[in-house]
This record gives sequence, structure tokens and C-alpha cells, in this order.
Amino acid sequence: MSAISLLREHADGVHRNGSGPKTRRNARLWAQYVDRRRECVVVRVEGELDAAAYAEFFRAVNKAAESDCHAIVVDLRAARFLSLRVAATLGAVKRTRDTRGGPDLRIVAGCQAVERALEVTDVRRLFHRYPSMRAALDS
Repeated sequence: MSAISLLREHADGVHRNGSGPKTRRNARLWAQYVDRRRECVVVRVEGELDAAAYAEFFRAVNKAAESDCHAIVVDLRAARFLSLRVAATLGAVKRTRDTRGGPDLRIVAGCQAVERALEVTDVRRLFHRYPSMRAALDS
């Protein structure tokens, strides 16, 4: 299932602020799109990025890496939670991309819980801090 299909499947009943019916409250959503002006692929996360979403999230990141772009921007501004496993794996993916080549992996984080997971796993130091999506896309 494509990331866009996954987004559409889970989007019913979920409001922009992440609230919605109790059965959808913890929905994990992401989508990929290409910012054609800047030749970037953006993977946007909403909700909780935990063990249940791990495999699908990294399939989306790997699919983005297959595209002909110079950067993958993981937009975590709407994420409420980032597991330590996901944070550590993002670090491993970043190291691999840096040594083997391919698109640059960038993160735009928002909430304190996400930043804390990146710092606890010592992954934050691998990624430049971008104050906004525009800064990440323009870099």
C-alpha cells in the first residue's frame, strides 16, 4: 500500500490537531510528496511513531530514498511520540546515507518528546537543526 493510500485510509475522522474518534486517536499517518522546486521528498509523520508503525515508516523512508532527489526531509513537527528504536534507526539510516551516498536525510522536529528521543539515543548530533520546513528544504 502506498504512503498516500495509507494516509487516506487513516485520515477519516482525524482532525488536523490529531484529535478525533477514540478508535483513531493514536493513528499513525504519513505521506510522501516531492517538493519539485527543491527536489526533495518529504515524509510527514502525525501522531505516534512507535513499534507498531516502525516497519511501515521505514518502508516509506526507503521508498523516498529510491526517488531521484537530493534530500529526504522527515517532518516530525506533528509527531507526538518517537520511540527510541525509531530514533536509533533514523541515526543508522543517516550514517549509511552519509557513507554510501544517496539523498541527504534531514529531520524537522517539533515537540519536546521527539527531540528528547533524538537526544537520548545520541542521534540529534547527526542531524542539523532546522528551524522550519522551508529551512530544511532550502538547505
